[in-house]
Amino acid sequence: MSAVDVTEGRVSVPGGEVWWRRMGRGGPPLLLVHGGPGYPSDPLFAPFEPLAREREVIWYDQLGVGRSDPVEDASLLTVDRFLDELGAVVEGLGLERPHVYGHSWGAMLGLQFAAQRAPDWSSLVCANGPASVPRFVEEVRGLLAGLPGDVLDRTYGRELRGETADPDYAVAQDAYMRACVVRTAEVGLDPRLMSLDTFTTLIGRADYHVTGTLKDWDMFDELHRIRVPTLVLGGEFDECVPSHLADIAARIPDSEHITQYGAAHMGFLEKEPLRTEYVALIRDHMARIDARSRSRKRPRQGGAR
Repeated sequence: MSAVDVTEGRVSVPGGEVWWRRMGRGGPPLLLVHGGPGYPSDPLFAPFEPLAREREVIWYDQLGVGRSDPVEDASLLTVDRFLDELGAVVEGLGLERPHVYGHSWGAMLGLQFAAQRAPDWSSLVCANGPASVPRFVEEVRGLLAGLPGDVLDRTYGRELRGETADPDYAVAQDAYMRACVVRTAEVGLDPRLMSLDTFTTLIGRADYHVTGTLKDWDMFDELHRIRVPTLVLGGEFDECVPSHLADIAARIPDSEHITQYGAAHMGFLEKEPLRTEYVALIRDHMARIDARSRSRKRPRQGGAR
């Protein structure tokens, strides 16, 4: 891509400081909130860099991962603190009416923040993320049960039986990832930038075996309180199944639901043309919302009546 302004820095949040990157200029800006929990933003969000030709794009590493401060106190690993962190990033970076994109766990944060804190955002993109962890877990197990080769028993079953040392356990995990997470590309994350403690505290073993503090998390009854335009985006083969995402959109007053055909949970990492298509869906959503906002602000023609 052509050269754009890129700056990096750190901002104070509850519990420490988090690293951020800003690129491009113009607005309203796009803030990217990564998934996990316990995964970093970089290099996952590199496919969004072309959007910086049109507007400012910002992303950050949540506390405990990537280039942000480590978490040494497990009491910091709460949903409320991560919500406070999101608010502190928006305020600390001076972001005015941002579009907020949350992926997976980041989408969960976006939904809860929008429902409970009435933010002044241009829009929310709830991407590939559930509104109910109990329902999500059952749906993922259903997907695994439908895969050839007894993948559910070779993963979840082995976890229940304490047989995860079996080499075939990793093979079955890979089959699950290939079917429901990223179907056409490799996910290359540096384990040194990840936090297993964060993942196990909030999730537990896996998305189909949630035993952590998120096991009872459910926002469906609060979605009607969201007052920002919302795009609910997912993949045809997503572990967060299309019917779950459609039900999210049905509860949010100003929303639309789009299923990206051919993609799974991380459409922005799939091979082309799926990767570019995924980002284009978000670009088009923001353009529509921005145009609608400009239309509402346009002065009425003619004199007073």
